[in-house]
Amino acid sequence: MTAQAKARAGSGGGCCRALLPWALVALSLLLCRPAQASQPQDWIVGAPREGSFLNLDLIFGGAQMGVEHRLPVYGGSNMLTLRGSALAALPFGSSQVDLDFRVLNLTLGMSLGAQDTWRNQRFAPGEPTHRKERRQREAAGEFDSDVFAFWEGRASLAFPFNDYVVLNHLTTWRKSGAAPGSFDNLSNVVHDGDRVSTDFQLFFKHRDFGALAPTFQLLHYPDQGNWKTQLNYGFLFVTRAGLTQRDDVLLWQMYFHTGPVFGGGVDNRDEYGAAFLRGPLTLLLAYRSVIEL
Repeated sequence: MTAQAKARAGSGGGCCRALLPWALVALSLLLCRPAQASQPQDWIVGAPREGSFLNLDLIFGGAQMGVEHRLPVYGGSNMLTLRGSALAALPFGSSQVDLDFRVLNLTLGMSLGAQDTWRNQRFAPGEPTHRKERRQREAAGEFDSDVFAFWEGRASLAFPFNDYVVLNHLTTWRKSGAAPGSFDNLSNVVHDGDRVSTDFQLFFKHRDFGALAPTFQLLHYPDQGNWKTQLNYGFLFVTRAGLTQRDDVLLWQMYFHTGPVFGGGVDNRDEYGAAFLRGPLTLLLAYRSVIEL
């Protein structure tokens, strides 16, 4: 999930705010010192262990807390995970319950939840939806609120080639009661409430530095009744931050949109991404500490 910061007006302050995400990234990498314990830096990419855990997340633009219980089913190769979490971000808050079932390298899951978007930007058919327009609306206070329920189904497949290379696939279908024509702070596009995303991640990992994955995303969503397909690409980097003895992780993910690829997909370069970033990209910077209960 991607928490977004509020857009602001003003030319001088805009430059400083545009540099803020990169300053936070640099600071986080400086904090990413070698782990104090012998736990591998790429531990988060491995198979999860059974038990009950508290997840505490600090996200650029928000915070999240969740509790989960992992139960092995007919041995360690299969696992049932039950989870409940709550997120508070700058433009919205949400809470949800999750159920995931892993069989060997296949994981099927679903979520039920509710979201309260207190800075919701809604667009009528034909109105411009690009980032500049959203910045101007934010500065003028032209937003409303929206509360809705959502359901999400997902399936993922992991293919470990060896100890250093893992291919991961995740397809997610999310249905929500969001008002049509609203900006989605998670997918970073304007759509009519539903979306399907397919992500491919090729992890190159090592116990001494963590895991780095080139990523590719197919994003499908309805806009004014017509389904669009958008192509995004980027990277995902995870490693131990070493702020606790074990079970913490620093995550840095970015997606870029450069228009149609190989003649496919829509050109959404003016709209895609948070308004304050001033470019067709998304940024997720997060720290997680996992506490065994």
